[in-house]
Amino acid sequence: MELYPKISDMKIGVISEGHADRAVITNIITGLTGIDRSNIEAIRPIYNYDETDKALISAKAFSTWSVVKEECEKRELIDGFLAFEGQNFVVIHIDTAEAEMYGIKRPDKKSATYCEELRELVVKQINTWLKMEMSDQILYAVAIEEIDAWILTIYDQNDSTASAKPKEKLSRILGKKGINSTSNYDNFLVISKPLSKEKEIRQGNFLSYNCSLNDFFEEVKVKVIPKLEAT
Repeated sequence: MELYPKISDMKIGVISEGHADRAVITNIITGLTGIDRSNIEAIRPIYNYDETDKALISAKAFSTWSVVKEECEKRELIDGFLAFEGQNFVVIHIDTAEAEMYGIKRPDKKSATYCEELRELVVKQINTWLKMEMSDQILYAVAIEEIDAWILTIYDQNDSTASAKPKEKLSRILGKKGINSTSNYDNFLVISKPLSKEKEIRQGNFLSYNCSLNDFFEEVKVKVIPKLEAT
């Protein structure tokens, strides 16, 4: 059961560190808004392109935190996407595992508000890259510490922000359950599917296990839902 009915052809662009990350984001957005999966468009890294175009755009087929930073600063693809009617939002995803590398002074991990403080610092940094513009059109998918920790909330009933190596922990837990943990778009779409199901989110209490996951849910609801309801 979806949280909201399918009511719009709105498109949402995604700039992420990888294809697998976009799969998780896609499940969350489609489940919350009812937007069709095909309307969640990969801006960076590019997912679909013709063989004849490979030589020209191969660099855009890959992404890291540094590429996310560069795109925010240049805004060529972001501005191009938002220029079209019905393309109202861009998700910017970045993990905090390498936060120091992109200029963040990490808060005290022992602090009860570590997750909230770190996310706020990263959002401010992203806004700096964007020259303090268009924040109303940005959905901040700041994953603490990795987006694997968001999936971990489905399979392990503990605070996943406290995991030093969420990627390894997720792989270990899934392995014990006989579930494929390969990090690619198709597989992450499958293993994070419960994040698109209202009943499973409520019963599993997933949002309570990672504040950055909860904050992304809330941001999508606050920014996107009113826009959909107005159409």
